[in-house]
Amino acid sequence: MKIVTMIKRNLITLGCVLFFAPFVVLADNETKKSDTTATVNTDNKVEVPVETVPTAEVAEVMFTDAITEFENDEIPLDSQIFFGHIEQLEFEIPLDFNSEVKRFIDYFGTSWQPKLKEMLTLSDYYFPIYESVLDKKDLPLELKYVSVIESALNPYATSRSGAVGLWQFMPYTGKLYDLKIDRYQDERRDIVKSTEAAAQYFKDMSLVFDDWLVVIASYNCGPGNIRKAIRRSGGKTGFWEIYPYLPKQTQHYIPSFIAVAYLMNFHQQHGILPAFVESPTKDITKVSVSPNHSLKAISELLEIEVSEIRKLNPPLKSDNIPVNVETMEIYLPTEKALNFIDKEGEILVLSESYKPVVQEITYVVRRGDSLQAIANKKGCSVGEIKEWNNLRSNMIHPGNRLKLYL
Repeated sequence: MKIVTMIKRNLITLGCVLFFAPFVVLADNETKKSDTTATVNTDNKVEVPVETVPTAEVAEVMFTDAITEFENDEIPLDSQIFFGHIEQLEFEIPLDFNSEVKRFIDYFGTSWQPKLKEMLTLSDYYFPIYESVLDKKDLPLELKYVSVIESALNPYATSRSGAVGLWQFMPYTGKLYDLKIDRYQDERRDIVKSTEAAAQYFKDMSLVFDDWLVVIASYNCGPGNIRKAIRRSGGKTGFWEIYPYLPKQTQHYIPSFIAVAYLMNFHQQHGILPAFVESPTKDITKVSVSPNHSLKAISELLEIEVSEIRKLNPPLKSDNIPVNVETMEIYLPTEKALNFIDKEGEILVLSESYKPVVQEITYVVRRGDSLQAIANKKGCSVGEIKEWNNLRSNMIHPGNRLKLYL
């Protein structure tokens, strides 16, 4: 079976009104500080216990769970230090400094510091992928920090409003950007495809708004709210000019973005070191599979846990390859991917004994039912119900009998 290494690029047309879910990181009030702490002295130097982990790329990486504490929970930082640091970066997006930005730098550097330390480690895996996608679309690479405040780099992150994935797409917007969302898989959790979708959104909005901070703000509240703020400001188009007229959450969103971008680049200058956290292996390769392949058979013959395969493939919603696709690509550790090619015949034979059982059931439509409500209740999609029952529209009536294959 051919190993696929090319990234599929999806293109869409401009002009859609999009709404994204509120970012989820700031709502995380349950993060606790470690009992191990380090104190910043008057020279802003810090001594912390560290663990040295050798890697192929660098001589050593230092990880520590120790939390650096700051007096009055404030990062020792003023505009002179901030801009002195920022000038070292080649950012296309201007990072401003004001009391709101400083407030969020203090928050992320103190109360949220345990999570920040994890982000520093996880970014080593996610950011190169983000940067590759953003670079292909000729977008500022610092847009990658949006994912940090959206999901804390967790592909399984889910908001109360139903946004999912690293970039927190709502279902409608995800489908608008060609992400498959059904009972078998959710490509909002696919690192490459969701990043391509987010990058396309940024590209689209950059043609509408001429301020990158406004483009990022639109990711939080939607372009409709941005246009409303522009009208209420008297036609001004800069982010800080329309700031008073934006939803409260969006007012916080950009200072959060700037704070995260700053701290993830200059954490060491403030005595904050990354914490060790397990992240997916980088040595992976895509292989092409079909519904005739079983993850359990792949697991058994390649000697890799199903849980490990699922971890490398967050879009999968079960231990089965989606039955509604002809083929799809999954990630395997490169060594296992090569073994997959050699043993594919055996895998297909063994997969026969692991095929999921699909049952036909009849659902009687009740008053108040809709196809979407039935799909949500039964864990399938509206499209599947229409296909199973040869329906040309979404119109159903009480007493209708629908065939469902679950």
